[in-house]
Amino acid sequence: AWHGLGTVVERSMSVMDAYDKSGLGWEVTKSEGITVDGSWADEYRGIVREDTSEVLGIVSTRYKPVQNHEVFDLAQYFSSVATVESAGSIMGGRRNYLLLHSDSFEATSKDMMEKYMCLMWGHDGKLSLTVKPTSIRVVCKNTMDMVLNEKATGLSIRHSGDLETKMAEARRIITQYKKTGTLFEIEVKALANATISHDGLRKFFFNAYEKFYEKIPTSPTTEAEGVAHEKACHTLLNWENTFEEETNEILPSPWVAVNAITNFVQHRVGSRGRKATPDAHAFNNLSGANAKLSRDVMKFALETI
Repeated sequence: AWHGLGTVVERSMSVMDAYDKSGLGWEVTKSEGITVDGSWADEYRGIVREDTSEVLGIVSTRYKPVQNHEVFDLAQYFSSVATVESAGSIMGGRRNYLLLHSDSFEATSKDMMEKYMCLMWGHDGKLSLTVKPTSIRVVCKNTMDMVLNEKATGLSIRHSGDLETKMAEARRIITQYKKTGTLFEIEVKALANATISHDGLRKFFFNAYEKFYEKIPTSPTTEAEGVAHEKACHTLLNWENTFEEETNEILPSPWVAVNAITNFVQHRVGSRGRKATPDAHAFNNLSGANAKLSRDVMKFALETI
């Protein structure tokens, strides 16, 4: 499964059989109003998970919930391009996903990329139903959005119960997904087939660190500057070591350099604070801050190398 996220289903299963096994066989209802500080407010609604009676979110009166089974129903129309791999939820059902495996391609020899369609939706009023084109690099399990040059990071789905409209919407999404995947493949191969010198690699890492983290004090004079310098050195060394390890099997390239950074972003274990659950961490790589930073690193490489 994708990073072990969610409930794994057998490839031979139908979409609706996968629904039965996914743990998403529950619905939500919209309350008539909510109580705020002891006072009734009918201009807001609560989204309530029926099987647990937990309130998942507060929404406006215009909000229309999308039921889990409706997403699986829509996914049946994607069967020509993708098969169900896993499904599940985090945050008690506030965030939900259905992961469909599509096709694959080689960036270069021994460097396989797997493409996915991820249907994502929420029950807290903050996440609309979208298809997120994403990918996995098999050699290191790094995740990368396939939408790089657009403001939106997903393909919005217009929700409708009408069968004909639903089929037309699915065809539209499939067409967009294929175009996005083709462009992504071209961009990956452009980086993977380019060369990078040792000096070029160190310059890219240095500039990426300063762009996405903080300016590196080259001659620290204070304790704070010393800490920042040491942190930067450890991070840059991590990136260089990862690059060196991968190039034992794969030709050196800007693509490997990008993945040295995104490997650090997505797989490092924080030393402070409360640790995220495996599902929450994987979801962050798919659609959170880690996903955005990884996407930005890829765009930075395409623009500068």
